[in-house]
Amino acid sequence: MAQYPSCLDLLTFEKITKQQQTFSTLKYMINFSLYLFFASLKKSSNYTQLQPLQMLKPQYTTSKNHHTILKTGLFLLVTCLMLSACGLKKKQSTITDHPAAVSEMLNPALPGDNPDPSIIRVGNTYYATSTTNEWAPYFTIYKSTDLKNWKLINHVFPDGFKDMKNQWGENNFWASELVYDSKQHRIYAYYTAHNRETKGNPGLQCGTAWIDADKIETGKFTDNGPVIIEDECGAIDAFELQHNGKIYAFWKNDGNGCGKESWIWKQEINDSRTKLLGQKSKVFTNSQPWETGLVEGACFFTLGEYVYSLYSVGGCCDAKCNYKTGIARTKDLSGGVWEKYTANPIMVSNNKWNCPGHGTVVKTANDRLFMLYHAFNKNYDVFVGREGVIEELIVGADGWPVLHNATVPNRPKSDLDFSDDFKNDKKLDLVWQWPSKLQRPAITFSKGLNLAASNENHALGTFLGQYIKTVNFNITTEVNPGLANTGICLGGAIFKSKWPGELGGIGITATKDGFVVFNNFEGTYTVLKEAKENLSGPVQLKIQASNDGDQLSFFYKKEGKEWLNLYSTSFSAAKYVPWGMGYRAGIVVKGAAGQMGSFNTFGIKNN
Repeated sequence: MAQYPSCLDLLTFEKITKQQQTFSTLKYMINFSLYLFFASLKKSSNYTQLQPLQMLKPQYTTSKNHHTILKTGLFLLVTCLMLSACGLKKKQSTITDHPAAVSEMLNPALPGDNPDPSIIRVGNTYYATSTTNEWAPYFTIYKSTDLKNWKLINHVFPDGFKDMKNQWGENNFWASELVYDSKQHRIYAYYTAHNRETKGNPGLQCGTAWIDADKIETGKFTDNGPVIIEDECGAIDAFELQHNGKIYAFWKNDGNGCGKESWIWKQEINDSRTKLLGQKSKVFTNSQPWETGLVEGACFFTLGEYVYSLYSVGGCCDAKCNYKTGIARTKDLSGGVWEKYTANPIMVSNNKWNCPGHGTVVKTANDRLFMLYHAFNKNYDVFVGREGVIEELIVGADGWPVLHNATVPNRPKSDLDFSDDFKNDKKLDLVWQWPSKLQRPAITFSKGLNLAASNENHALGTFLGQYIKTVNFNITTEVNPGLANTGICLGGAIFKSKWPGELGGIGITATKDGFVVFNNFEGTYTVLKEAKENLSGPVQLKIQASNDGDQLSFFYKKEGKEWLNLYSTSFSAAKYVPWGMGYRAGIVVKGAAGQMGSFNTFGIKNN
């Protein structure tokens, strides 16, 4: 755990110091009352063993008789103890203000691989989005009415690159940000992608897309294409702030990707979010001692007379990450003078979460502020990916809104389970994903899900996956064996892959001739174990991940029979986890063109 003072300690120090002065006065009063009490007791009961009282004795004496002394001493003692209790209560409530504020939240708010989350409110409804990296569909859209329970309702680009203007984006689908324009009743999405026509870092560009707010659940965004372009190092992490009648776009030049300084920039943008206006200007860069390497993921919001920015510093996305979060503010957005909080960073890794940061702030209808950001659950290493975490921003005595840095993962594991009865489905559930550079796989629904076979993904086959949400789980399916290898798979990255989305996997499949356990994480499809059997009816398959993902076991079950363990192996989860992403659990079909794999059910049960 990083050794930084908590923001709570910093904010309550002055209050506690003042309380200590009060306690000093109370202590003296209590000592005096005790002296009076025991002095009376000594006089009335010949009690002589009172030497310890000398340390309590005040510098003056009383001439009252012992009965009066006794009454006065008891009165003062009771009064002081009551005052002391009030003071203690006040001190305790000050210290627990922050945990109490978030006890009602459920975390992770967005379980599984949901980095760089963004959140807005439209009326009484909240919408959130997150990075999808090297997976399609691009950019999730979640909905909630209570900030606790979130439902995946859409994607910015449901069909991947086919939904983008001129199909301009190829990969690096990062940092989607939602913004609501109340005048237009539209929701805009800013996002990062790598332009397939531009090589290297300059290919990282920020685009915009829009949709009528009333169609957010069922409609499609209209893509404007790339709008923010940095010719030298690329642009990422765009954000919008509507302020004093103007619309400002902010972004980061990705200087750390090309040996340059990284800055947060701002520039006005037009109403349709298709063109930047005027000249760009610098906002801030890493300038405090704790700010290592870069600044990025900046969000902006207004509170009182200030515009605030929460921003992230350091490495974000793998086991070597050192991400932290700071806050800065200005009274004049056009003036360019930003004050960084002297108690930064306000959020660091703790014993529950690693590398928290890159989120946005939303204001509730009753003016409470919440930040949705990402972090790795320390119990899961980096295998699940960066999950969406929500907590309240509390304004301290010094006027700065800060985070308590003590959120705990408290969402029940039962919330994380998933089941899909394909026999009752007519369309694919929104949770399913495929590699971002590929087209949506061909599927049909007829007495189950039928997935077209292929030998793509380094001969792994056609893959549809979804987030894992813990590191100890069972993946199960029921398939109808045919010509193609049809089954389940744990998907990660090919070892030493050229890019993070180069899919590899390990799994178990069935054909009419039997069962196969396979692995292509080293770049070559390898059969680990097979069992020859003539299969005619449906069979069940299971992958069991245990020992925090370090042990995998593969089972099959024929109709009316018990589960049989076909193969077990240790698994180097750290070796094959893709950069910036978590593993996927899914279905796979390997075979010749024209062949199909038939699935009846699919499930993930977290143990």
